[in-house]
Amino acid sequence: MSSTAFSTQGEKDCCTVPPIVTGEYIAKGEYKPFGGLKKVYITGDTTSRIAIVSVYDVFGYVPQTIQGADILAHSLGARVIMPDFFGDFGPIPQSAYPPTTDEHRATIQKWRDTVGGAETHLDEFYAISDALKAEGVTKIGAVGFCWGGKFITIAGRRADKVDALVSIHPGRVAASDAEELAVPIAMFPSQGEDAAECEAFMKGLESKPFASKNVHKRYDTMPHGWAAARANLEDKENLKEYKDVYERTATFFKGILN
Repeated sequence: MSSTAFSTQGEKDCCTVPPIVTGEYIAKGEYKPFGGLKKVYITGDTTSRIAIVSVYDVFGYVPQTIQGADILAHSLGARVIMPDFFGDFGPIPQSAYPPTTDEHRATIQKWRDTVGGAETHLDEFYAISDALKAEGVTKIGAVGFCWGGKFITIAGRRADKVDALVSIHPGRVAASDAEELAVPIAMFPSQGEDAAECEAFMKGLESKPFASKNVHKRYDTMPHGWAAARANLEDKENLKEYKDVYERTATFFKGILN
C-alpha cells in the first residue's frame, strides 16, 4: 500500500492536515473520564463509527501531541481519545531526560517500575476499546509515539480490540514483536531508531495476511520525538515533516478503517 496515494480528490481533501499552529496551541477537545479512566483527552466527532486511540510518549500530555490528536480528528472525521495512562503518578519530567544525574536516573527508573511498563496498561486500553464499541464505534485505530509506539504494538496482538496501528518514532523496537502482531501497521521511525531492527520488524510481517497493507517510511533527517513532545514546530524542516507524518497517518487509517 502506498502511504501517499489517494483514490479521489475528495479523499485527498479529507486527509489534508489543517494549518499547523507553531505558537501557543489551544486544544479543540476536552478532558473527561472515559472507559474506566479518570481522565482522557477527547476530540473530534463523537458520533463517528471510527475512533483513534492516541498513546502519548513518556512526557504525557503536551501541546504538540494534543495538536496531533486534533489534526487526526479533523482529517478523518473521527473521534480521537488520548488516555492518561500515567494518572496521578505523572509522566517523566522533560528536565530529567536524557538523564544526566543519579537523581534523574532514579526518577526514570521509578516511573518505569510504577507506570511505564510496556504492558502495564493493556487492560485499560482494551477497556477503552470496549467502551468505544459500546457507543457504536465499529473500527478502532491506535497511534503511538516513543513509549506509546511500543505499547500499541503489543496491544495490536488482539485484533478484536484494535484494527490498525501507526507507530511514530517508536521506542524499544524489537523484531520479535512482529510475531504476535495481528493487525496492519504503519511504522514511521526517526534517525534515532535502529534502522536494522526496524527493517527486521517489518520483514517479520511479510508472511502476515495483512502484509500488503503495511507501511514503512524512515524520517532520516528527524530526531527522535519530532512528532510529539520533542517537536520544534518553529523549525521549518521539523514543521514540514510533522505535517507529512500526520498526513501519512491519516491516509493509512483511512485506507484501513473505512
